[in-house]
Amino acid sequence: MAINKRAGKRVGLDQAFGSTLMGVDGTWSLNCRVEDISASGAKVRIFSAIAAKMRAEEFFLMVTSDGKVKRRSKLVWDKGRNVGLEFILEKDH
Repeated sequence: MAINKRAGKRVGLDQAFGSTLMGVDGTWSLNCRVEDISASGAKVRIFSAIAAKMRAEEFFLMVTSDGKVKRRSKLVWDKGRNVGLEFILEKDH
């Protein structure tokens, strides 16, 4: 049985949805499927090799296909094609 370390409550999805991970600078993107999501992060399944930059820098999870809803993210765990993301909240200025 897996241990849930996520701080926020997961939103149960009746069906996973297709999405995209994209570098903050727009130089790379990966197709993925969001398996579950919470206010603090998400579990996604990627369909190709993880971009090397994904391991080292922040990127966006496009929550909607038009890109109007996206979450700045970082990789927190990697189990092959399944990866865990932590959302990076904007700091108050």
